Amino acid sequence: MAWKRRSGRLGELAEGLVKAGALQFGAFSLPDGRDSSYYVNLRGIASYPGTYGLAVEALTELASKKAPKADAICAVPLTGLLYAPPVAVALGKPMVYTRMEKHENERLVEGEVRPGWDVVVVDDIATSGKTILAAADAVEDEGGEVTSAVVLVDRLEGARERLGKRGITLHAVTDMVELADLLHSMELITDENMKAITRSVGKKQPVRRRG
Repeated sequence: MAWKRRSGRLGELAEGLVKAGALQFGAFSLPDGRDSSYYVNLRGIASYPGTYGLAVEALTELASKKAPKADAICAVPLTGLLYAPPVAVALGKPMVYTRMEKHENERLVEGEVRPGWDVVVVDDIATSGKTILAAADAVEDEGGEVTSAVVLVDRLEGARERLGKRGITLHAVTDMVELADLLHSMELITDENMKAITRSVGKKQPVRRRG
């Protein structure tokens, strides 16, 4: 598959994210309430078919490689619903999705989860891991099992560790340190932008090679 040429394809994806305005700098409040000097907004890249296609292709290959025996795919609302359907179709897997909150006469999980099924959670980005855990809880309440989560970007702000304590392995196409290094080398972000990212990470961590 094309993502075996990882370095070149990741460069294309990184450049596409910048062109799509997915990487923003300033003062932001993250969904978990924390402040950040940068924001990654992956909701709009479906308007850029080339970049969207690269993202879906990368997630599909990662899910296939890291969770080949998975029985189903679960999308995390809201942005996970942008990525999980094409991944599920490409892999020939059933897809379910979780609701952000349960209302009367509604299920928290839409779609069929059979007892004992191994379900892979798919989302756009991992920050604290709370939304992935919420989805995993909902799936497990239906009788499924969650041991893997697949995301496009890991912000390196605790999600991997939080999920690991629950026995869930986080697999990311890339992380913010690798992405920032790449964009900086391509002169697509400034020195100040680079510092904004590394400050949020806390310290520069070794890049995890994803093969």
